[in-house]
Amino acid sequence: MGEPAITRHDCAICRTTVEVPVDVMGALADMPERLAEALRKTKRADFDGWSPTFIAIHLADLEVSRGWRIRRIIAEERPLIAPLDQDVLGARLHYGERDLDAALETFAANRASNVELVRLAGESGRARLYEHPTLGELTLGGLIDHTADHDLAHLRQIVGG
Repeated sequence: MGEPAITRHDCAICRTTVEVPVDVMGALADMPERLAEALRKTKRADFDGWSPTFIAIHLADLEVSRGWRIRRIIAEERPLIAPLDQDVLGARLHYGERDLDAALETFAANRASNVELVRLAGESGRARLYEHPTLGELTLGGLIDHTADHDLAHLRQIVGG
């Protein structure tokens, strides 16, 4: 499973130019398998920051949170969506003690459900708005694109690319 075709654009969430797969929904759906494969193949010990296991747990926890965000954005009118502090999550949710297999299963199940909802919502769903306390008005589509870029960044971190 190779790297997907990429396009670059400005991300309203991270305020930088990001790399997003041309087939965003396909890439999101494939990510659990790509993550598991990257974790199986990695032999690296020279990580600058979080270990591969921490990354997998981080992705699993964010996908749970993202699912609630997606549901609120689709169901509510311009909900206020608060940011998360990934370092606090890592410390308080015991990333160093959690089971990798459970994290991968959690990630895969939640990602499949979230992809289904976004696909069912269609283009009108991707255009739905939400409010961020510091970034202002954002769209579900922007969140989805940001997620795809985030996925690629963590895959590259694991494999050293």
